[in-house]
Amino acid sequence: MRKKMLTLYVLLGAAFVVKAQNTNQGYHDFTVYRTTKGSAEGIAKMKTLLQQQDQLSPKQVTNVQYHLGRMHEEIGDAENALLYYEQSLKGEANYTVLRRALGFIYLSKTKAYVKQMNEASAAKDAVANANAFSKYKEMVLKALPHLEKYQACEPDEETLNIITNLYKSIKDQQSIASLPNRLKTMEGNCVTLLDDE
Repeated sequence: MRKKMLTLYVLLGAAFVVKAQNTNQGYHDFTVYRTTKGSAEGIAKMKTLLQQQDQLSPKQVTNVQYHLGRMHEEIGDAENALLYYEQSLKGEANYTVLRRALGFIYLSKTKAYVKQMNEASAAKDAVANANAFSKYKEMVLKALPHLEKYQACEPDEETLNIITNLYKSIKDQQSIASLPNRLKTMEGNCVTLLDDE
């Protein structure tokens, strides 16, 4: 009986090692093709790997989610890019490249509402203008935390001007005044490269 139990443990251990090696090979392959430009083939491979996320470390899952978002963004699929970027953000909220990407995707979504506000103003339709402004403000408020985190970690004049102008556009002078303090508190926790392990 003892010999049978020992044989069973050995077989189970071997099966686990084979399964782990297959997953490691899948993630190893990912580390090679993740640097390629977004494509349907690359996205399909990453989605297959993500289906095995129970066999990946949390950092590996975060990495796959980020690159899935990046590839979707590169092929012009902002909605799926947002989906995977938001998932990746749960794994690493301080990744500056991810924060920048999210901020600019939400910022690009404001354009449709700016157009609606301009059309409503031209038509002298106050209700339509107010509705469009409300949606515009909602997208601005989604973009700003990401842009601020990026600015805190990678300060540049262009991003700072965008942030300031967005607050002006939603008539929030108080947030402009408190911006330097907020940036100061965020600048210490910055991740510039996602860890694989």
